[in-house]
Amino acid sequence: MDETQPLPPSELQLCDSLIIWLQTFNTAAPCQDVKQLTNGVAMAQVLHQIDVAWFNESWLSRIKEDVGDNWRIKASNLKKVLQGIMSYYSEFLGQQISEELIPDLNQITECSDPVELGRLLQLILGCAVNCEKKQEHIKNIMTLEESVQHVVMTAIQELMSKEVLSSPTNDAVGELEQQLKRALEELQEAQAEKEELRQRCQELDLQVGKET
Repeated sequence: MDETQPLPPSELQLCDSLIIWLQTFNTAAPCQDVKQLTNGVAMAQVLHQIDVAWFNESWLSRIKEDVGDNWRIKASNLKKVLQGIMSYYSEFLGQQISEELIPDLNQITECSDPVELGRLLQLILGCAVNCEKKQEHIKNIMTLEESVQHVVMTAIQELMSKEVLSSPTNDAVGELEQQLKRALEELQEAQAEKEELRQRCQELDLQVGKET
C-alpha cells in the first residue's frame, strides 16, 4: 500500500504557477512541465535573460545542454543554477537566503519533486522582481491569468517574510524588504488598474446595450 501523503495544494500550485510564469521568457530549452525543468537548462536561460551582465554568456556556457537522462549532469547543472542565484542574492542584492527557502536539489534530480522545484523557481522569481529590469518582469506577471498572478504575488510575499531572517546586517534587511515591498505594491496597483478598466468596459457595454 502506498503511504505517500498528498502534497498540500499550495505547494503544488506554487510550482505549476511559476512554471507558467517561466514560460513567458520563451526560452530555447523546453519548460512545459516539471520533468523538462529538472536539467536546469531552461532555468539558466531565464536567469540569463533576467540579468545578462551577471548571468552572462560565460556563466551560461557552463550549463551543459545535452543532458538526456544523465542525473550527474542534471545535478551539476542544478548546483550551478543554485550557486549562481545565491551569489546574486548575496553579492548583488546584499542578502543571504534563509535556509528554509533553499531547495533540496537531490529531490529535484532524482524524484522530479515539484515542491523542491517550486522553491528553486521562487528564488528565480526573487531575482526577477529585484533586478534592474524588474518593471518589465512585473508587467509580464500582470499578463498571466489572475489565479496564477495571485500565487506569484503570494510567493513574493513569502520571500519578503522569510528571506530577511538570516541577513548579515539590518541595513540589508531593510533595503531588500523595501525592494520586495515596492515590487509587490506595483503588482497590486497594476492589478487594481486592470480591474478598474474591466469595470469601465462593463459599464460601457451596458450603456451601449441600453442605447441600441
